[in-house]
Amino acid sequence: MTAQEQFLEPDDPGRARLALSWAPGTGAAAPVWVFLHGLGSDRQGEKALRFRDHLSGRGPGFLSLDFTGHGDSGGDCHGLSLTRNLEDIGRAVSFLREEAPRAPLILVGSSMGGIAALWYAALHPGDVHRVFAIAPAFLMAARFAASLSAEARRDWANRGFVPVPVGDRDLEIGWDIVADEDGYGMERLGEALRTPSLLLHGAEDAVVPPELSRDFAGLCRAAELTEIEDGDHRMSEHKDLLFEIMWTAAAAS
Repeated sequence: MTAQEQFLEPDDPGRARLALSWAPGTGAAAPVWVFLHGLGSDRQGEKALRFRDHLSGRGPGFLSLDFTGHGDSGGDCHGLSLTRNLEDIGRAVSFLREEAPRAPLILVGSSMGGIAALWYAALHPGDVHRVFAIAPAFLMAARFAASLSAEARRDWANRGFVPVPVGDRDLEIGWDIVADEDGYGMERLGEALRTPSLLLHGAEDAVVPPELSRDFAGLCRAAELTEIEDGDHRMSEHKDLLFEIMWTAAAAS
């Protein structure tokens, strides 16, 4: 499956250029899997590429994007928020509606991308056929803020950003992500989400507690949970298993 590199230019000064990789499906009505990466990753991450390889020759299309401030997209992480990520997804979906207007959309999100996928489906009922959320980062900003001392939180608020180690580099995350997340509570999401959604969470995840996915699956009728017994947060060793679980679930829907 060969991907076409696309760049969506901003339609207003407050937005950045978005980078996409787009591989059309085999027919006008073939579903499109849309991969949404996690914090500090990008559309060329190992899960994105592995899932795209698995889909090659099976019929569906595949699109992955770099969220603003990541990869080849413009902007930075000072303005990172769930709201901004949802706007980025909306721009990618608009692109797809031009390229494949009849295609059912399957959102596949990892960590930060997982919570964005769930919220996008909840806020756009009928636009998304199914969601697969891998270790969705519930309460991402709140959990990070709670891990800091009171002095560090005050410094974050005063400076406007804080360096956050992600992999081999630091991302400067803006303070506004905390207030933005307050508008996206888990109970509200559980009530609003109607799209069939499968959460895939490693039982050994030390970054996003699996209890959060268990709690959400318990309060949302549209969500189910599959736990990967020895999976960590990245689940790098379980990419093939994750795909087979998702492929089987998608084929049954």
